[in-house]
Amino acid sequence: QAGCIAARMQRRLSPRAVQAACALALAAGAGAVLAAALTRASEAAQEAAAFDAPAGLVLNYVEANRAEDFESVTSRLHGALAASGDARLRAQASGWRMYRAQQPGPDGNVLYVWLFDPAAPDADYSVAHLLGEAFPDEVQSLYETYVGAFGAGQSRIGMEPVAAPADDEF
Repeated sequence: QAGCIAARMQRRLSPRAVQAACALALAAGAGAVLAAALTRASEAAQEAAAFDAPAGLVLNYVEANRAEDFESVTSRLHGALAASGDARLRAQASGWRMYRAQQPGPDGNVLYVWLFDPAAPDADYSVAHLLGEAFPDEVQSLYETYVGAFGAGQSRIGMEPVAAPADDEF
C-alpha cells in the first residue's frame, strides 16, 4: 500500500486510478501466493515417501462419495505390487495392510488406515511412484482418480515398537 501511495504522489493519479492499481497489485500477489501453495501441495503429494522407522502408518481421509474409487485404485495397486517380478516392490506390498474405519471421519470423510509393518527400508511409498512402477501406461488416469478421492487429506506417521506390557497389566 505504501508503494501505491508513493505512486499517487509522484504521478498525481486520481484516487480511483490508485485504488484500481492497488487492487490489481493485491490480486496479482494473491494469485502468486495461491499458485505457489498449489505447486507445493502437488509436489508434496508426489515427493518420495520413505519411513524412517520400522513401521509406518498413513491416515487417508476420503470423500464418502469417492470411497469406491479410492478402494479400487489402492486395491489394484496393492495386488500389482504383490505380484510384481521386482522383489523390492513385493517387500513393500507384503507389509501393507489396509483398513477402513467403521465410523465416519471429519466432515463425513471415510478414514482409511494403511499400516506398513514392516516398512521396507529406504523404499518410496508415494502412490505416484508406485503407480508408475506398477502401471506405467495408466499412471496418469489412476493417479487422478486416487487424488480426486481425497477429502481432508492424508497424514504419514513413522512408528517404532514399544515393549508390550505383561499380560497381568491389562
